[in-house]
Amino acid sequence: MRHLNLLRSLPALRRRGFTLVELMISLAVLVVVLAVAVPSMQEFTANNQLAATKSSFASALALARTEAAKRGRVVVLQALGSGSTGNEFANGWEIAVDDDGNGDVATSETRVRKSAVTLEKVKLGGAPVVSFRATGALVGTTAQVYTLCRASGGTRGFTVTVTPSGATDVVGINTCTP
Repeated sequence: MRHLNLLRSLPALRRRGFTLVELMISLAVLVVVLAVAVPSMQEFTANNQLAATKSSFASALALARTEAAKRGRVVVLQALGSGSTGNEFANGWEIAVDDDGNGDVATSETRVRKSAVTLEKVKLGGAPVVSFRATGALVGTTAQVYTLCRASGGTRGFTVTVTPSGATDVVGINTCTP
């Protein structure tokens, strides 16, 4: 009994801990904050992967063009594996030199760089092979267009166009269908 009177006589500031009501209110606030933050974080992650893939692919195209001019040979950027239509580059890409000049890149020919990524949240579609001549121009006379979209759909995306001269043009688009 003596201890109970001592506890009541302590000032409120010296008592420590949470009441059950305070704990329940804190948990309710936490649940509301998480309900808002988790979808925003998923959107942020998907947008970052889209931007990173765009930059990586545009850099690979620039490297392939530069290597063609540097080596004085045809250099090819090609999809790894076989992706589905509209997502040909799902398994990544590689840059290789067409050493014998026959238009095909055999396993014995020089590999410059390989980007073996797995695109899960992003779709990258277009012709599975782009070849650059020793001048840096495309092999062929028509531009090649690649489309990057979020796999789940959405409006934001990019087109990467390789012009016949070999220049790369990246444009953001507001309507994107995977």
